[in-house]
Amino acid sequence: MAFHRYSVTDDNFIRGAGRLLLAGITVAFPTTIADIVNLSTYDAQTGWVDAGATKTGITITNNFSEETFDIDQELVDIDSRPTGYEYSVATALEEFDLAHMQIAWQAGVISTSGSEQRMGVGTPVTYLKKRLAVLMQKESGKLRAFVFRKAQRTPQESAVTFAKTGEQISIPVRFKALPDPSVAEIDERVYVVFNQT
Repeated sequence: MAFHRYSVTDDNFIRGAGRLLLAGITVAFPTTIADIVNLSTYDAQTGWVDAGATKTGITITNNFSEETFDIDQELVDIDSRPTGYEYSVATALEEFDLAHMQIAWQAGVISTSGSEQRMGVGTPVTYLKKRLAVLMQKESGKLRAFVFRKAQRTPQESAVTFAKTGEQISIPVRFKALPDPSVAEIDERVYVVFNQT
């Protein structure tokens, strides 16, 4: 028997673009991936909006902080406990239209009059809460979805540069995921990962 013997599933080696979808906080939290997208056409289900093309990928970040316990009689920490958690989703939206500016900047209502659209950008005093889903397709065609119960925008500089050369205009956006304390299972309060097998 070889020392480096192992067994792997090719479907677990993953690379490729993800897909960001958003829904209002009043939309029921999904129980399956089919509640987010139609599994035949991959169109967003009612209540969910596709954020469209992204650049620089979609990054899901899990982070935490902790405090340690020590005593005089030991030279090392004897224990540690978490003191805080942070979960976020970041990307850059590439479709530079009012709908995508509205997502990234929590801008006002988009209205249409004749051949013009109008949208205000101001200084809201609270953040809108949304449901958030990041979907990706594995080599086998099966889907994996990271579905966040409650997310809101978080500080992110979002500069728009009009120039003759350089990168196309994109809108950086970052969301902070928050727990839903009404969920009894502590391990499911922030987000759930659905994985087709």
